[in-house]
Amino acid sequence: MEMKITIRDGEYWYGLAAVHGTKFPLNGQSSYSWHPTKNYTGNQESPILLSSHGRYLWSDRPYDVDIADGVISVTNAAEDFVLSEGHGTLREAFLDASRNHFPANGQIPPENFFIKPQYNTWAELIYDQSQASILRYAHGIVDNHMPPGILMIDDGWMDYYGGWRFNGHTFPDAKAMLDELHGLGFEVMLWICPFVSPDSPEFRHLSSKGYLVCNADGSVAIRSWWNGYSAVLDLSNPGCAQWFDEVLGGLMELGADGFKFDAGDVYSYRDDDRTYGGVSAHDQCELWAKLGLKYRYNEYRATYKCAGLPLVERLCDKSHRWGSVARLIPDALLQGIMGYPYVCPDMIGGGSFTDFLPGAPSLKPELFARYAQVSALMPMMQYSAAPWRVLDEEHAEYCRAAGRIHVKFADKIISLARHASVTGEPIMRYMEYVFPNQGFEDVTDVFMLGDDVLVAPVVEDGARTRKVRLPDGEWEYIDGTVYHGGETEVPAPMDVLPYFVKK
Repeated sequence: MEMKITIRDGEYWYGLAAVHGTKFPLNGQSSYSWHPTKNYTGNQESPILLSSHGRYLWSDRPYDVDIADGVISVTNAAEDFVLSEGHGTLREAFLDASRNHFPANGQIPPENFFIKPQYNTWAELIYDQSQASILRYAHGIVDNHMPPGILMIDDGWMDYYGGWRFNGHTFPDAKAMLDELHGLGFEVMLWICPFVSPDSPEFRHLSSKGYLVCNADGSVAIRSWWNGYSAVLDLSNPGCAQWFDEVLGGLMELGADGFKFDAGDVYSYRDDDRTYGGVSAHDQCELWAKLGLKYRYNEYRATYKCAGLPLVERLCDKSHRWGSVARLIPDALLQGIMGYPYVCPDMIGGGSFTDFLPGAPSLKPELFARYAQVSALMPMMQYSAAPWRVLDEEHAEYCRAAGRIHVKFADKIISLARHASVTGEPIMRYMEYVFPNQGFEDVTDVFMLGDDVLVAPVVEDGARTRKVRLPDGEWEYIDGTVYHGGETEVPAPMDVLPYFVKK
């Protein structure tokens, strides 16, 4: 099925792929192509495209989009493809799409995600994950006056992929470690992926059962990914899903609270794979994501068509660069309008561990602190590199202060999360979503927390003021000054996250 949609004067479109936040919204002057069977993004994707004029496109299957010369060309669309019109505004279009195509299921992730910081062990420990080093990191959090939260033990804790047991040499008493972490006030999540190391006992067992993805010729597929070559679980096979659930259940019995479900990207599969269910690459990505619904403490980076579900959705890895800080807001906004409200920005400061090695010349303390401020009024905050190790005390304190802002607004964020669980509405919202037809269609460097808190983080090196255009009405800045809409410039020294509350 093919379709051409003319973009109207003043019309803007949003959706498809969270990693393209800086490319959206699209209008009649835009040039853009999105072919989901070829253009893998490593982040959330959804077959939804929404318009500021109250229109939207949807299909249960992937479809190709090319935009040029004021026309949206849709190709390779399934028969269920929908162009729905007449909804008036971006918000009304979203609400109709949510109700009819990805309804919220009434549940939210555990409230601790919205109250406490997350701490990931990746940037601090890389592959040197061990009982001693993890406990040292956890005690360092508490000793340096940061609140305990959700601790994610990253890749390297297990024997090998598929052998999901704590390595007995580096974790001599994993249960005692988990008990100690709980005693410090942490919930603990373990990094997990759908890969299986070749020639392992698990590989031989799973292969004999038909639980692994096969190539088109019937041979077991060995796929290249960022950490080597592995076989891949075929989650379309109920027996495979049951095996994996039993493995994860054993880790829960040991004391784990949940899992960071990494990988599962569409590129790990092929549409011509031979699988139990005869499913596509996108179907496998969706199955991996929905597996996490059985575990309240979950986190995903790559999902497809899982809008409206109580999954924690992290933005894909960002670097320790000012351009990456600036991308956080537009990517998170696009993520929300795609139906993924439970946004977690990437690790504060960025996820590239080389920037945080001792003596790394690329480390920018101001950038790290502003990164924390951008995250402060997003639904969640996640640290990896330890602020007390990589920063001087002044900049570490800016990070602690950002955390206190998050706690101050935790009740509001939780209220918005509960609202999202019923309506699907984003927690972080585009200005156009809240204030339609007032000229905010292409504003992506500020965001609304709900309908009444306007957040304008500093994302430029050395900036100590922030320009912002306020909607009509009275807006109280953090210093108590009341502004009456329109263009303004407010002070934003290093210890300030600029935000306004509608009076």
